[in-house]
Amino acid sequence: MSKDPQVNSEGVLEQLLRTVRRRKWIVLQATIVVPLLALVFSLSQEDEYTASATLLFRQAPSAIAEGNESVIDPTREAATNGQLVGLPVVAEKAAESLEGVSGAEVLEGVSVEPSSEADTAKIVATTGSADLSAEMANAYGRAYIDFRRSADRSQVQDAIDVAESSLEKLTPAAREGKEGSGLSEQLDHLRLIQALQTGGAELVQPATPPSGRSSPQPLRNLLLGLVVGALLGLGLAALLERIDRRVRTVEELEELYGVPILARIPRSQRLTKKRAETIGPQTPEGEAFRVLRTNLRYFNLDHGLRSILIASPEAGDGKSTVARTLATTMAEMGDNVVLVEGDLRKGGDLIDVAGKPASGLSNVLTGTPVEKVLMRIDVPATGGLQERNLTILPSGPVPPNPSELLESAQMRDLLVRLQEQFDVVVLDSPALAAVSDALALISEVTTVVVVGGLGRTTRDAGRELSKQFSLLGRKPIGVIANFTEPERGKYSHYYHSDLAASAPST
Repeated sequence: MSKDPQVNSEGVLEQLLRTVRRRKWIVLQATIVVPLLALVFSLSQEDEYTASATLLFRQAPSAIAEGNESVIDPTREAATNGQLVGLPVVAEKAAESLEGVSGAEVLEGVSVEPSSEADTAKIVATTGSADLSAEMANAYGRAYIDFRRSADRSQVQDAIDVAESSLEKLTPAAREGKEGSGLSEQLDHLRLIQALQTGGAELVQPATPPSGRSSPQPLRNLLLGLVVGALLGLGLAALLERIDRRVRTVEELEELYGVPILARIPRSQRLTKKRAETIGPQTPEGEAFRVLRTNLRYFNLDHGLRSILIASPEAGDGKSTVARTLATTMAEMGDNVVLVEGDLRKGGDLIDVAGKPASGLSNVLTGTPVEKVLMRIDVPATGGLQERNLTILPSGPVPPNPSELLESAQMRDLLVRLQEQFDVVVLDSPALAAVSDALALISEVTTVVVVGGLGRTTRDAGRELSKQFSLLGRKPIGVIANFTEPERGKYSHYYHSDLAASAPST
């Protein structure tokens, strides 16, 4: 299984920062929305107050008096005491001492937290009143002590009743005798034990009214929501990063191909026309393409700007629109330009006088003289001094063998002839990552540029195209970022910033 080269070369922190940069709006929205929801939820809650009392469990004095102290499993004892304290009968008994409070309300408002390390249990009461919470916790503790004391005394009372019944059945003589004396002593001892029963628990820390509410806590919930929102945003960003492989930023395009950005073409309705049209120099689109023309010449000083292959990894990246508008811009600025529509798989959109697709490149490669199919379109010169024209070589009818035609010697000869006849040849190629039709043309042109459509180009297709460039030993001079967000009045600043950042020092 092939691995992502970026994953191999980047650490976890770098990958995280790259993901956040690509999906910053997802992370930002989650980081804002979740805390706000937590804050709204907190403010909508009613105020609650919590008070706690502490019970201490110990052996009954009667057991100590009898010398029956024993070692008890603390874990089992804690579990037993916890279950006894939490009995509903205790809640009912506590409600009897609270005015206007039912046993169900006490049971709902009180929780018991037995300790496994000490013979204690914490009684926690939560209500809408600070005073009521303290009263409920204390009433519950006292009710449990009364419940245990009553239960223990009732058990001893059963033994007392048996002893008294046995004593009454003796004859007067037997009562005065040894048997009667023994029963009397046993009865006195039982009564002493009953008097010493305290319930085995003591309220060592009574509850006091709390000074502040326990819930809601808007600040705590806001901070917790901030943490949860950030984690949720990062999780969603990571998930989208795995699912959505489309390139979203200009920086991603630079990282993907390892070359500078030549221009940022804004998303625009003016660029959706089928045919080449003049775009005003004062428009963001016009400024972008004029800066593109300048940067192409700057980055190609060594070889000269004779032929330009406009490539893209996938269909829909806007490659043909960029090639058409770039050629038009060059023509209106005085260049003798020919636009070659080299995608033979989709056919040309120019129509001849008979209403059929105009002849074009496919016809030339099968024997038609190129002079018969070249078309010239008038474009205004910069400044409106005179009319200029753009020469177009349409793709022509779709042939059955587009790959063979583009890789043929006739195609190479045609490019040589066109470069001799025109100042610049702009060649619109098929999507190179989808089909291999125009790969042979990469070595036949002086300049290769890649068009990347933000929100369209996928990283997988871009890496595949980069791999093909590496195999052919040819690297594009730069990337044209298409479908960027329009920012009027800022294009020159951005482009020259890109140029200055990537230009070699002299």
